[in-house]
Amino acid sequence: MKVFRRSALLVAPLAIVLTGYFIVDTELSLTPAFAASNSVTFPPLEQLEHYTTVRRGITREHMLTNPAALAALKAGQPVPTGTHMVLVDYQSDVLTRYLVAQKIGAGADQWEYQWFWPDRSVKADENVARCYSCHRSKQSEQFMFTMSGAMSDDDPL
Repeated sequence: MKVFRRSALLVAPLAIVLTGYFIVDTELSLTPAFAASNSVTFPPLEQLEHYTTVRRGITREHMLTNPAALAALKAGQPVPTGTHMVLVDYQSDVLTRYLVAQKIGAGADQWEYQWFWPDRSVKADENVARCYSCHRSKQSEQFMFTMSGAMSDDDPL
C-alpha cells in the first residue's frame, strides 16, 4: 500500500504539469501571429529611414521604417499595409539580430513578426507569437513601443 501511495504522489504532479502544458500551448496558438513561417519578408534596409535609437547597457537598438510610414505616423494616420518596422539589435557593438514587424493588412492589429539572424536568415525556432502578445499592449500607438521616437526629428544615431 505504501508503494502505491508513493507512486501516486509522484505521478499526480506530473499529470497536472502535462495537462497545464497542453492547455497553455493551445491558448497561445490562437493569436494572429504565427510561431512557424509567416508572410514577413526581410525589407530592403537601404530604403528605410532610421527614426530612433534605444540604448540599455550593452544593448543598442536602431529603429528603421520607410518614409511613408513616418509621414503617416506624424499625420496621426495608420501606417500603410506592407510597412516594415525593423529593430537592428547590437550587443556590445556586434550586430546580433534583426527583429521585423510587418503590417500585413488594413486592420490596426494586422501585424506579423519575425526574427532574422545577421545573415538575414529566419530564426526558425523563435516563437514570434510572443512578439504579438507583447506589442498588443501598445495597440493605441500602432503596436509600437517607439512611437515617441518616430514622432521626433532630433534623435542622433
